[in-house]
Amino acid sequence: MAAEGGIDLRLAWRDGRCGDVDVRNRRPLEVWQALVGKRVEEAVGLAPLLSSICSMAQGLAGVRACEAALGVAVAVEHEHARALVAVVERLSNHLWFWLLTAPPLLGEAPAYAEFRVGRAHLAEVQAAAGLAKGAVQLGGVDVSPNAARLETCLSALEAWLAGQGFGAAPPSFLEHLVRLGGAPGRLLRFVMNGPLATHGATSLAVRPQLAQVAASVRADAAFARAPTVAGAPVDVGLLSSWASHPLVTQAIAAAGPGLLARLTARYVETCALSEELRRCAQILRPLQRQVVVTSASGQGAGTAETSRGPLVHAVDVEQGRVVAWNVVAPTEWTFHPRGAVREALVGLSAPDVQTAEQAARFVVTVLDPCVEFTVSMES
Repeated sequence: MAAEGGIDLRLAWRDGRCGDVDVRNRRPLEVWQALVGKRVEEAVGLAPLLSSICSMAQGLAGVRACEAALGVAVAVEHEHARALVAVVERLSNHLWFWLLTAPPLLGEAPAYAEFRVGRAHLAEVQAAAGLAKGAVQLGGVDVSPNAARLETCLSALEAWLAGQGFGAAPPSFLEHLVRLGGAPGRLLRFVMNGPLATHGATSLAVRPQLAQVAASVRADAAFARAPTVAGAPVDVGLLSSWASHPLVTQAIAAAGPGLLARLTARYVETCALSEELRRCAQILRPLQRQVVVTSASGQGAGTAETSRGPLVHAVDVEQGRVVAWNVVAPTEWTFHPRGAVREALVGLSAPDVQTAEQAARFVVTVLDPCVEFTVSMES
């Protein structure tokens, strides 16, 4: 498994405010070159192992790219089954944030026990769906759902999520915020009632198209390190995805497109994924994956959604062997040298440098780099 690297941020601190941010990304993006020269079927099996972060999404984007390169049309039923395991991973990642990452922001201990319970519920749902193994395979997925057990497991998961504060999201943000329980309620109220609500503001953006991203990284592999649209970085995170949701719209109206809005978007998606998981489960049918001829040549692109934004894989295949494999991940959009993290931090003000550093760490944590990061202040 590859090391995940890290991100270093150096803030220029002058006269009580941040004037500029130097973003240095140490993530080892060249790890994907390990797949070049391998047979497609072997590369597909290895792809999820090259990243410990969002490994299922990495595998799904990769297998979709390879299927496109080979000219394989996978039946929609197989994509429905793949969607279920993708939702399980995204929901697990959101629970990691709310239960393990968020509590220390409030001076609390991570809720390890609760997180383990949530992960166990998700594992039971996936097992009952008959998808415990091999969702990342050329030609689709072998599925053998147990409908009765699946319903039981889904109901148990939904009851547990509701107890953690992740029931159906209501239409009124401020009214709901007062009584919202669990980790999301504590964090959202802490931000709403303090000086951080408007921190971390960024521009909203339209997400780039899959074909556009794939063409750009295929033309220049360095694009993956600092991706742009028309020469400019864009924010592909949850705030852009959920900006039109009533709760997020109300959060933006209350405090602008900053931390409060970003956390609200994450809360909304966490609640929505529980509903999406049930929809995916209800349309599962017994399936056998298709037989795929892997000796073809071609180019393909595949995508998968993560808890941080869209992931894109672009693959070139010649006679069944990988000749190029490039990945554009959401972290590289958000932590572009001129991207959302810089926009969120430039202009940050505080009475002293220590308070500014604490606020900067809070902002970066909410932006969620998915790897270790450092923040240093330079006067």
